[in-house]
Formats: sequence, C-alpha cells, structure tokens
Amino acid sequence: MNRECIYLEWVDAVADSGWEETKKPELHDCYTLGFIVAEDDRAICVASVISKKESNAKMHIPKAWISKEIRFSPEAIKKAPKRGA
Repeated sequence: MNRECIYLEWVDAVADSGWEETKKPELHDCYTLGFIVAEDDRAICVASVISKKESNAKMHIPKAWISKEIRFSPEAIKKAPKRGA
C-alpha cells in the first residue's frame, strides 16, 4: 500500500433536483487531505484511512478538476517539531 500523502484543491460539480429558477451555474471549491491509494493519467484515488492491505473512505477525483496538489510523506509529519518543544 502506498504511504504517500496528498493535499488537493479541486472543483466539484453541483447537482440539483426539483423545479426551481436557475440563476447562475454553481461549482464547489473542495479541499482533500489523505493517502494516495491509486492513480492513473485521468484520476487519483485518495483515502482517509489505510491499513497494510486495505483502505477506507475513498474519494476518486478526476485530475482535470484539480487546481493544486502538494505531495508529502507521513514521515515528514513524524519528524516535525512537537508543540511546546
């Protein structure tokens, strides 16, 4: 299982149902932080929880929707100074 982490900023589509006046098109700015569990040329799959063999709470995001990404290893967080230290 890949242990690389990622922070993403991306735009998601908005869906409505029911009859209402359309005033303007809408999109939602989204922010995701998690573990990369799968990736190809078109999309990335990010999970919030991983074990040695499995993952949970996965989000599959099209790369065309991503505006910013920062990749890092969990070890970088472990090495960061602790509060009050």
